[in-house]
Amino acid sequence: MHLSRLARSSAFRNGLLYAALFGACTLLLFALVYWQTVGYMQGQLHAMVDSEVQALLAHYRDDGLSGLQGAIADSLESPRATGTHYLLVDAQGRRIAGDLPASMAVLGWSQPSVKRGRSRDDGGDEDAISVVARGVRLAGGAKLVVAHDAHQLAELRTRLAYALAWGLALMLLMGAAGGALMGGAALRRVESINRVAARIMGGELSRRIPTRGRGDEFDSLAAHLNRMLDQIERLMQGMREVSSDIAHDLRTPLGRLRQSLETARHEAASAADYRRAIEHAIEQTDHILATFAALLRIAQIESGSRRARFADLDLSQLAQSLAETYAPVAEESAHALSTHIEPGINVRGDRDLLMQGLANLVENALTHTPPGSHIEVTLNAAGGSAVLSVADDGPGIPDAALGKVIQRFYRLEASRSTPGSGLGLSLVAAIADLHGVALDLSDNNPGLRATLRLPLAVSTG
Repeated sequence: MHLSRLARSSAFRNGLLYAALFGACTLLLFALVYWQTVGYMQGQLHAMVDSEVQALLAHYRDDGLSGLQGAIADSLESPRATGTHYLLVDAQGRRIAGDLPASMAVLGWSQPSVKRGRSRDDGGDEDAISVVARGVRLAGGAKLVVAHDAHQLAELRTRLAYALAWGLALMLLMGAAGGALMGGAALRRVESINRVAARIMGGELSRRIPTRGRGDEFDSLAAHLNRMLDQIERLMQGMREVSSDIAHDLRTPLGRLRQSLETARHEAASAADYRRAIEHAIEQTDHILATFAALLRIAQIESGSRRARFADLDLSQLAQSLAETYAPVAEESAHALSTHIEPGINVRGDRDLLMQGLANLVENALTHTPPGSHIEVTLNAAGGSAVLSVADDGPGIPDAALGKVIQRFYRLEASRSTPGSGLGLSLVAAIADLHGVALDLSDNNPGLRATLRLPLAVSTG
């Protein structure tokens, strides 16, 4: 995997961004902790120095300057005075007592540096340390300064700064590593999709994007893409079948049309012969045009554009009206047409297409059953669905052919002598698929039963 691709991946950049955001939050938290901790220690130092100043002032009030000088000397000799420093100067600035240089006789709070150890003005080479000092003025112009080592505060500041630097560096390193891991995983999934896409573009339409069973967004994307590829493959297969079927099934009527015209050109002896030939050619042309119209109708339905016309409709009224329309046709062809339609069944769909689908089923039964056959149209509600079926007691369809008769141009041997193009059930299957259901063909013992199960319309009342 190329590092440049990894660096450009959104997962890697997001990992770095999250690390930077977390680092910024940590920096703010550290600033708060630093401010609170250092402030607390400074407060403790100030309180310690102020307490010592007040104690010495009490000695001064009780025993005067000499008593104060003795108290300072005692404090310097005491083991508890480690880290505490003193300075007492007269009005002329000369040191009277203490271990601090006279130059530190500054009033108020200050944070000067002094030499480590109890060096006075000996000019030694001890290391300088920081102290917190407070100076007060005494009567007669004398000054008292009390200071305490602040090296622990300085050390704390240093340690906190190092902790922040190492923490931020480690965080950025881990963020980069996490971004690399996430980016690498995402790139591998994307590359697997790209490889499958390249093979599909190369003609391997059966290839599918692998899933890992994790249920993550990549598996969800792969599942949707695989369903899309399944649909594309079915459409491509349908296009190949349609092209082959058109070439095969329309070749015969076109050949007959040409043959009849050729015969008329060579054999017609009168205007009446030419008229008959033309009428026959027109009849065959109309049959071919009807076939193309049916194909275009199926293609339009399969495109799904008619879903925009879906509306709630009374399927009971539609079925009853269609049955009444075909009753004279059935009577004329010596068929018995009966209905068992439950009233008030509403579904959501395209009224015109559902009527055409039901009409095709009735016409199919009238065309492929002998005179005297019985055809029954039934509609009832069951299990949340509207069950619409057209059944006959004719010769039926062999079990092996039940799944084939909905294919375009497929016709049984016994039906090849009857008018038709073999597209009637294909059109009904396309209408059913548009409504999200399947056309179920089963043995009626005897005959054929065609069934559609449409979801009942949801009542808004």
